[in-house]
Amino acid sequence: MPNVRLPSYVQIHRRADGGKAYYWVRPKWASPPTERHGKTCPVSSSPLGTDVAKAITHAEALNKAFKEWREGALSKVVPGSVAWLFGWYRKMERFTALRHNTRAGYQMCMNQIEDIAMKSGTFGQRKASAIDATAADTLYKKLREKHGERQGSYAMQVCRLVWNQAARHGKATGVKENPFAGMGIKSSSGAGRGNRAATRAEYDAYRAAAREMGKQSMATAAAICFEACQRVYDAFGFEDPDGRVSRGVRWGGYVPGERIGLIQSKTGNVVDIPLVDTIDGERLDLYPELEAEIRRIDRRDAADLIILDERTGQAYTKDYMNKLHRRIRDKAGLPGDLKFTSFRHGGITEIGDSGTDDVRAVSGHTTLEVTRIYNKANQEKAKRIAARRREHITIVTAGAAASIEGED
Repeated sequence: MPNVRLPSYVQIHRRADGGKAYYWVRPKWASPPTERHGKTCPVSSSPLGTDVAKAITHAEALNKAFKEWREGALSKVVPGSVAWLFGWYRKMERFTALRHNTRAGYQMCMNQIEDIAMKSGTFGQRKASAIDATAADTLYKKLREKHGERQGSYAMQVCRLVWNQAARHGKATGVKENPFAGMGIKSSSGAGRGNRAATRAEYDAYRAAAREMGKQSMATAAAICFEACQRVYDAFGFEDPDGRVSRGVRWGGYVPGERIGLIQSKTGNVVDIPLVDTIDGERLDLYPELEAEIRRIDRRDAADLIILDERTGQAYTKDYMNKLHRRIRDKAGLPGDLKFTSFRHGGITEIGDSGTDDVRAVSGHTTLEVTRIYNKANQEKAKRIAARRREHITIVTAGAAASIEGED
């Protein structure tokens, strides 16, 4: 088939045997997170095979979908469709009252669900009231294959929430039952591909590399996440896009050798974590690594954040923090799957390994009542958690040192 005009975005690659293979290559400008009409591009770069006729047919279909996304045809939804139902749910107070990160996770998940290709069209084009258990199971399978087990599980949770409300408002939605209920899927902690816990050795190596690079703030932030089990956005004080909550660890809440006030932005409360305890008349420093990292930063005004970007003297931006994290991680020789959130996971895991199952007094997983009695009980529990953890760290560190001596 000489002088064939190939569709747009089709490239020819030479194979090892001298033959040709065809590929549809999405332009770089269209790669996520780029959006058009509120959606990321649903079409990915794809191999088209070696048969030029079949490659052209496939490429034309991809170009059609790409054009629809670019020009906004995909934003036109049919009333009663899955895409329409998602839009209906996003207007409810149940959705708008959620925090920004949660809403963003739901939105991303809904986009992924809508874009799943079915035998005819996409899942978003299906009639919402006609989705049954078989369709729900098929969607789950396709999502797992495309986005992984964790994201597939999260998507089913989102669908279950949406269809629950749709069934309650059946006159408006046409939905009578929830096909996503009773699927027996284990819950997921949120959108994404999962996150692993950092080990104490990785945490130590990371802090050392950060200090060597002159980024003490990153070493201290890692300590706040690992030792005090704080969320990343609370450690750095990232601004809440909705302006609903205050974040960040401030100098006014830190009393050296006594306590540190940590904002749990999910509750809006500041929880005082004790830094010392007295056991059998002897003083026990509960968080010596954390305090050592804080001491390496010049103290500022009480209202100032402890963690500030050394370049600007202002709070970190998320983008720069993530970029700097990768540089520090690479310098420390740590694996690419080590995220900053891994430090919090590592700290919570370490507490669990020490024999303490309930970490809520430190990690802030549940809402804390603002009463003096409750806070006092909470502080006593936080002391016990930290003391048990110090015992565990001592045992593990001693074991590691003995192992090294045995090798020498």
